[in-house]
Amino acid sequence: MSGRRRRELALNLGASLGLLCVVAASVSMFLGITPLVFRSGSMSPTITTGALAFAKSVDADQIEVGDIVSVVDASDVRITHRVTGVQPMGDGSASLWMRGDANDADDPTPYILTGADRVFFHVDHLGYVVAWLTNPVAVFVGGMMAGGLVVFAFGRTRASADTVDETESESERTGRG
Repeated sequence: MSGRRRRELALNLGASLGLLCVVAASVSMFLGITPLVFRSGSMSPTITTGALAFAKSVDADQIEVGDIVSVVDASDVRITHRVTGVQPMGDGSASLWMRGDANDADDPTPYILTGADRVFFHVDHLGYVVAWLTNPVAVFVGGMMAGGLVVFAFGRTRASADTVDETESESERTGRG
């Protein structure tokens, strides 16, 4: 494969990855979709540790028994479990009882809320990749790779330097320059 083909391939790969990132961020922002990385096995075997799930915000009156929802508890910790009971409060809020599929009992206290993030899709193991990509070392490596890709794709090549030299020589021979 020629140098030019490798540069074009690298540039197309970088552009495709960049477009994927922009699309993912746009979908998340405009459609209200929240990515969730599962760091414990409390929802196993349904959703395993290391899974990446996607959730959409819903009002409390749309939550039903059996839904998997993600809420933030009083300690500011995100909990994602299955709803085992719903008690509407009449003011748009509800009291939810939840339990992880791997747990023997409901969470110790009900969650009183006006809305939650309901999980609608998950991919096993992909959360490990997302978690790694968000750590500082991966961000640094990604930046270095992007910079290297730009230099590789747009850097001055031997062929372009030869072309410039030939153009200058032609100008000098014809007296235009």
